[in-house]
Amino acid sequence: MEELTKRCPFCGQVINAAAIKCKFCGKWLDNPQEAQPEGYTQQQTPPPPPPPQQNWQQQQPNYTQQPPQQTYQQTYQQQYYVEQPRKSNGIGVAGFVLAIIALFLGWIPIIGWLVWFLGLLFSFIGVFKVPRGLAIAGLIISLLGLLIIVLMTGGFWTVMKESLPNM
Repeated sequence: MEELTKRCPFCGQVINAAAIKCKFCGKWLDNPQEAQPEGYTQQQTPPPPPPPQQNWQQQQPNYTQQPPQQTYQQTYQQQYYVEQPRKSNGIGVAGFVLAIIALFLGWIPIIGWLVWFLGLLFSFIGVFKVPRGLAIAGLIISLLGLLIIVLMTGGFWTVMKESLPNM
């Protein structure tokens, strides 16, 4: 039976018997007689093979050893997050706040009416801007305030009319 493997005469690694180049050391095996060191004969056992080399990244730090020269093309994708500005309806909010205040100050004749009117005006203008939720609420509260003011004014005139006999 024919032997399927042989040893490389340069590095001593076991290689295929039909190989013409060593896959470990990269030497051509055309003339193996000149590669044998002095005192080495074919009958002697070759020296033990050296331990396999580790990858350069797995070895202990050796600052003289250079990594293999490979070029990598790295692409980076930059992501931008644009924070959307929060939309607010300042005039609608002002109308809502003034409408709430007018509910409590509506019984004061001049000040309550002025605050009510400003709340109604700002809420009405705010309905035409986005977001319009508080502007609509301010408009409804202002209209309720108008109802309260009309009822209070009518009640006030009725009381005044009854209390003064000459009117």
